Amino acid sequence: MIDKLEPNFSHLFNGVVWNTVASNDEKILLVEVRKPEEKRVLFSAFNYESNTFLWRDRQLEEPWWVNASAIVQGMVFFTIYFDTNNPDKKGILAYSLNELQLVWWNNDFSVSQISVLGIRGFSGKFGMRELILDVRDGKEIQGQGAGEFPHQDIKKPVQYVEGTQYFETVKTFLLNQLNLHAVSALEYLETSHCFLISCYISAGENLLANFLLIFSKDGKLLLKEQLGNRVSGIGLDTFFIIDGLLFFVKNKVELVSFRIL
Repeated sequence: MIDKLEPNFSHLFNGVVWNTVASNDEKILLVEVRKPEEKRVLFSAFNYESNTFLWRDRQLEEPWWVNASAIVQGMVFFTIYFDTNNPDKKGILAYSLNELQLVWWNNDFSVSQISVLGIRGFSGKFGMRELILDVRDGKEIQGQGAGEFPHQDIKKPVQYVEGTQYFETVKTFLLNQLNLHAVSALEYLETSHCFLISCYISAGENLLANFLLIFSKDGKLLLKEQLGNRVSGIGLDTFFIIDGLLFFVKNKVELVSFRIL
């Protein structure tokens, strides 16, 4: 059982932290930061083991219609969109992790899963056909079975919406413990040392405030952080844990981490 949390780091970004992709094999967190007013997206690779940036605020050849997908075997993968009216028309870009240099690409590939075994997805060139591409060069792997790909050891919360039994149970707990009136939805994750709750309360004018709450197993409050204020909707995966580190984003611009073990 733990009785306090140790801060790990906090980094501010010049834009909206839109997406994060983690790899516990590479010990890298890929941060996707969007600047809507400029129609630009910037990417940063952060080594969470050494607390250093491999590179920061890098822009790809496509400035906007691209997003981060995965980090596998020293490669970084992105999805690129070719038709803003048809999100099914997309491809995959493969860059080297260390230098962020383009290694290969495929303009007709929709990714469903990426792992060390390969990149599983669909090609529409000859009708929708499932295939698996080699991570290193993008060539099709022949005779690859359709077995399960291994998953990254990333712990993410489960979401419960208002009206479900579990939501009401946690809502009553928060009301009794902190006098917080949870609404709309919440996310819950339990570890061997503590349990974590991301919940929403009314902020007036049909807006919400989002809080992350961490309790020890005996119910002691270890952390209370406001992740966002006056937001218009609920989020998904508002926090996650990898290699004993907790990650979350505050106010859309600040990436924060605590040691959870």
